[in-house]
Amino acid sequence: MKNLKTRLLTLSLLCPLGTVEAYGNTISGYVGGISNQVDERVGDVPGNKFIGELRFNYKQDFTQKGTELERAFSLAVNVNDQSLTQYSVPEAYVGGKLSNKDYVRFGRQILNWAEVDKVWGFGKLNNRIGFDGFEPGQEGLIGLLYERKSSNGMRYRAFLSGVYVPELNPSLDIDKNDRTITTRHPWADPPSATAEIDQGNVKRIAYDVDYPEYSDVVFKYSVGANIGYESKHWVVDSFIIRKPENEFTAEAHVSLNAIDDVIEAQVKPNFYHHDVYGASLKYRNLDLEMYISGIAVRPLLYPEGDREAFRTTKIKSEKMREDYLGGGISRVNDIYSIGLNYVARLSPYDRDAETLTEDPRWNQAVNIFAARNFWAQKLMLRADLKFDMMTTDRLFMFQALYKATRNLHLTAGVKLIGTPGDGDSYWSPYTNNDSVYGGLRYAF
Repeated sequence: MKNLKTRLLTLSLLCPLGTVEAYGNTISGYVGGISNQVDERVGDVPGNKFIGELRFNYKQDFTQKGTELERAFSLAVNVNDQSLTQYSVPEAYVGGKLSNKDYVRFGRQILNWAEVDKVWGFGKLNNRIGFDGFEPGQEGLIGLLYERKSSNGMRYRAFLSGVYVPELNPSLDIDKNDRTITTRHPWADPPSATAEIDQGNVKRIAYDVDYPEYSDVVFKYSVGANIGYESKHWVVDSFIIRKPENEFTAEAHVSLNAIDDVIEAQVKPNFYHHDVYGASLKYRNLDLEMYISGIAVRPLLYPEGDREAFRTTKIKSEKMREDYLGGGISRVNDIYSIGLNYVARLSPYDRDAETLTEDPRWNQAVNIFAARNFWAQKLMLRADLKFDMMTTDRLFMFQALYKATRNLHLTAGVKLIGTPGDGDSYWSPYTNNDSVYGGLRYAF
């Protein structure tokens, strides 16, 4: 998949950026790195020891003097201790007003239609950046967005695309010569390298990946609509979109090669469409915001998993419908931010269905976060806790950022994962991805 991934990344960079102007542009970002070797008991997972970072954001909107176009471009790059370079282009678009009521935008853009999807990192509407499971981030879809605003507050939006770029991170390394699938990413879960066919008889698994044609992956359609209302204090959104899933689904079949004394696994990546729809209600007043948001996911195809292939390779392929409802309240200003979020999975889930593509990321979870600026914003402290009351999964983050100078920033923090004792949850494969880190950034 390496060549395919490179071409998909190139395509994502081809979105129009417009001409950079000197007046009124917002440019920000940083370059730096972090070390997860502060505590020798933490950070031994390959790919989680050292990370080099680059972030760049450029934006110009209609509020700036003399501007007729809205433009945005953002880039994120990570390099870890396994020499794995990860890229992401969260947004790259141009937009313009057709009239006082009509607006159009083209390029890679984040659709802010589903608050619960963004807060909990489900990645059902927009792609995820995927560098870090703690904060997966959002990466936009490539296409054309049309919006019309009425004087009574109603909004009508339509999204159309004939181009598809799946999530590129976290990535797997596929070696066609050695017939192996491995990873240099701590948040990727590669298939098994060996399997026991009977007691004490362990054999190597040789993988053959059926690469899809480039055109079969990229040229896929998306079409969606959003109807909403916005006033000074209230925002209402309802949407439906048919689009490709943000991750491919692998189909696997296995057989025993007695001559070479290996298990042969034939793997075919499939790129399915699904329907995503939802609604949200938001109230905002000065720095206070409250919301209720729901999202539903309906696969168009429900492939059946090969149970023998799963027992051998751990590759899953079965699909399920998903329904989530969440809400939250927060207060955010220049001095501090504090908030509470909650999400519940409403759709049924059979934990014994071993070949389901993915365990639910969250089932019945609460999130508490807080941040505070000190000393004229020279020091920032931030904490975030997520706890799933059904599976007992928990994620905790604490970060301190100190601005030694205008451009030189020091960071330190911890990231901790807790999972159930039976090892049966979405987060269980990543239990050892804890961090106790320190870092240095040059901000611009």
